[in-house]
Amino acid sequence: MTGDDAAPTLAQLMSKLSREATPDARGEVADALGRSIDGADFSAAERDIALDIVRRLAGDIEQQVRRSLADAVRNSVGLPHDVAVKLAKDVADVSLPIIRDSVVLTDGDLVSIVEEGDSDKQLAIAGRQEVSEVVAGALVERGNEDVVVAVVSNPGAALNEPSLGKALERFGDSPRLQEPMVGRATLPIGIAERLVSLVSDKLKDQLLSRHEISPDLATDLVLEGRERATLGLLTGSGPARQVEDLVREMAQNGRLTDSILLRAACTGDLSFVAAGLAVRAGIPFRNADLLVHDDGTSGLKSLASKAGFSEHDRIILRAAVDVARGIEMVDAPDARDRFAETVLERVLTTFDADDEGFSEEDAEYLIKKLSKYTEKHREHSSA
Repeated sequence: MTGDDAAPTLAQLMSKLSREATPDARGEVADALGRSIDGADFSAAERDIALDIVRRLAGDIEQQVRRSLADAVRNSVGLPHDVAVKLAKDVADVSLPIIRDSVVLTDGDLVSIVEEGDSDKQLAIAGRQEVSEVVAGALVERGNEDVVVAVVSNPGAALNEPSLGKALERFGDSPRLQEPMVGRATLPIGIAERLVSLVSDKLKDQLLSRHEISPDLATDLVLEGRERATLGLLTGSGPARQVEDLVREMAQNGRLTDSILLRAACTGDLSFVAAGLAVRAGIPFRNADLLVHDDGTSGLKSLASKAGFSEHDRIILRAAVDVARGIEMVDAPDARDRFAETVLERVLTTFDADDEGFSEEDAEYLIKKLSKYTEKHREHSSA
């Protein structure tokens, strides 16, 4: 350390401390020493002495001295762990630089700070360059809305599905949370389903750009087509596990309705139908899938009944499944709507109005119910 611009030597810093006892002088030493501890200019013995001085400065009676030290060592990799923890547990003015930037603090340290309940410190943790799953989970569990929004907004925060679900459970109605959640790079399918049921039209553009959602799907969100939007989360038939995870999530949150299962049936999505019926009836997925694809009629009828479907809706379900099994779904813009129209025709031709147990009122009910599955898309297409 030589030259006019060279950093002060350890001997010079120690001399300054002995000659000047003012807070300003100690603050200058804290700053200079803090910025030097990661350097290679200290011998082993000098480094031990320097770290001893750092420890004493970390407990200085003057807040400005401790703040000067915290600012100087916030990015230090050689800062002793005990000093980092001591500074992190100090008042906010001292602790926040360390909490926000120090790589010396462990996940356990950070979780402990979160559990203390200081929202300013929690916000500092939420803004760290990287936030592990365990720390992010603690923030979502313990933090207020500002804290949860901050961690969800942080692309460096590792948020797993339970933590994202907890965030929605606590603040899902808040657009302040919805917007950054929509903006995350990826979302688990169950979280995407829950988010679809919450977002408003002002998030339409973000849904389109962030998650490659089709214009029809985004329009469904705006025009209250929540069920169609949910089904749109599954690309093609989707992996079996993805479909099963989605229907479980929907069932847990009270959204695995008769209506969405019938909508799926009337657009040919039998994998979703089978999974949904399995959950509703409390049977294994494979068993439900076999019953849905069985050539007979009694198996599906029994399954639908156990799943809580009314007699009218079982008729629609049976017709839709028959059509789906007999028609190969093509990849065309209006394919699902033409499929639903075919289901309507099948219902009206299969069940004569004079048949016992199927009245004119029954036919009107079925026409009305099936029509609502096609009208929305016709409106979109003609707009």
